[in-house]
Amino acid sequence: MKRGTWVPLLPPHARNVVVGIVPVEPILRGIDYVLPGGETAPQLNLIEAAAPMPVWGALCLIAGVVALVGFWARWRTVCIAGMWLGAATYLTLAVGQWVEVSGHPWWDGIRGPAIVTIFGAAMAGIALGYARQEPE
Repeated sequence: MKRGTWVPLLPPHARNVVVGIVPVEPILRGIDYVLPGGETAPQLNLIEAAAPMPVWGALCLIAGVVALVGFWARWRTVCIAGMWLGAATYLTLAVGQWVEVSGHPWWDGIRGPAIVTIFGAAMAGIALGYARQEPE
């Protein structure tokens, strides 16, 4: 099959929505981890052994807020810092979740570590892409 000539780029408005919504996920996850509530998911046992959930929540909140403020204010290095912190935090959370899921038959619960990995990779990609841009 011959490859087409279409270049999959989003128009600026759509791109701003797609990229700008990525930091919202760590903000929501951070709120969930910081607020008191029910027991945490079994996938987070290894993560909780490394640090209490409010610490992970604070890291997520800081990453999301810093990235969102940097994006909104058009401060490239601030956005990059938030995205790198988010990527590092999410990929660390993902490793702990993958370890837990890998011990279950058929990798039951794979959606948890998968979505955390996907968002971690997205944040790393955004940070790397912004870091490679020419400064204005």
